[in-house]
Amino acid sequence: MDPMFVAVISRLEAMHQEYLEYMHGLTTEELDWSPGPEMNSLCVLAVHVTAAERFWIGIGIDDVGERNRPAEFLASGYELEALKALFAANIAFYKEAFRALDASRLAEVVDVGHFMDRPSQLVTRAYALLRGLDHTAEHLGHAGMTRQLLDRR
Repeated sequence: MDPMFVAVISRLEAMHQEYLEYMHGLTTEELDWSPGPEMNSLCVLAVHVTAAERFWIGIGIDDVGERNRPAEFLASGYELEALKALFAANIAFYKEAFRALDASRLAEVVDVGHFMDRPSQLVTRAYALLRGLDHTAEHLGHAGMTRQLLDRR
């Protein structure tokens, strides 16, 4: 596997582990707790992050799955094991997909608008991989703050 893809998987595994640490030991009700209006629960963050990550990295590897973004923000009732499975499924998928991907394809341009109901947005496959990492990292901070607020309520 190309060293770039090894690095992507390594970073994702580390971030996923942090998400799981923030959710560790929580009940379904605690996973569904939101710090306030228009703020996401740990459950919503996990569902949204895994779906968005899979979407963006899917663009990078030319295998975009189905996604219902509005439903991600309504997620609730997941047990911890189900959320763990979402993260694990993503890593398993990437490991398999990256084995078959030639890193020279990262410079290819794709239209994100083709996969979403949005105007045309041209990006390289490399950008899509980086966006998947960036988005996962962005919400990791939200998950940490949500866990701190949950513990202090």
